[in-house]
Amino acid sequence: MVKFVKEARFKTDLKLCCDVCGFSFVEKYGEVGLGYIEAHHTYPISELTEETQTRPEDMALVCSNCHRMLHRRRPWLDMEALKGLVKMKNLYQK
Repeated sequence: MVKFVKEARFKTDLKLCCDVCGFSFVEKYGEVGLGYIEAHHTYPISELTEETQTRPEDMALVCSNCHRMLHRRRPWLDMEALKGLVKMKNLYQK
């Protein structure tokens, strides 16, 4: 599923920008970063059952830093909460 999600996104976003902060590995690191991004299950894997089918829309593509922050504590931050923190931090840095 992860490979499918990355390939689908790559067709519309060659930079594979983070869904939270917009970071792009290829913009930062050049060719070595091309095609690299981490995948995040928007529903905790621990809460899935054997019958659960992961759908592409259940996956988010995020940079390593945002992925770690999403999992930093329990209950986990959701994507919108982390986006809000990033946005707030960016406002204070300007």
